[in-house]
Amino acid sequence: MATSGTVTWRPEIAEIITEAYERCLVPPGGITVQQVITARRSLNLMFAEWSVRGINYWTTSEATLALVASTRVYSLPAGTIDVLDAVVTRGGNDTTLTRLGLSDYSAITTKTTEGLPVQFFFDRQYTPQIYVWPVPENSTDTITYWQFSQMDDVTDSQQDADIPYRWTEAMASGLAARLGLKTSSVDPTRLATLTSLAETAFDYAADEEGEKAALRIIPA
Repeated sequence: MATSGTVTWRPEIAEIITEAYERCLVPPGGITVQQVITARRSLNLMFAEWSVRGINYWTTSEATLALVASTRVYSLPAGTIDVLDAVVTRGGNDTTLTRLGLSDYSAITTKTTEGLPVQFFFDRQYTPQIYVWPVPENSTDTITYWQFSQMDDVTDSQQDADIPYRWTEAMASGLAARLGLKTSSVDPTRLATLTSLAETAFDYAADEEGEKAALRIIPA
């Protein structure tokens, strides 16, 4: 018998919620509107937790920032969690920017020195900012950087989750464990099983998510 020949399966939020409640032994017909709302909130909280458990590579993207003469601080797009790598381009040539910690940036005595930027400090505020040093002396340089961004919010059950295929089981398992905590009919033994399955599914997905590039060690 032939296979489907398709690779388009992508469950909507509603299907993930149904699957999670079924693992809590709540039948689809018994799911209330309020339970759907609380499930969407739990998904958003879970995605927030995932963002601090490691880099979600499907949420990384390349972005550019136009520099302005004598300006050292630039706001980055909302939802930027971190800057992974950056280069500054001048005259068609790229120069790698070295990342500084807060203490190292604070220790720079002349923060208004102008020239080709070679270092940056990423300030992880509610509105993220990047500080460059030296401060650009012209308005023709650009920074190209790789950003690690927040996953899209879940706001409706008919949406797709901002999750690739390989993380679908981790999402369903994680949501089931969270809903198990809020479902009184779930006994402690089943809750422990749901929690264990959620951690296992997350670990499998996270282990596969790492960089596949070869490691090179060059002696100094």
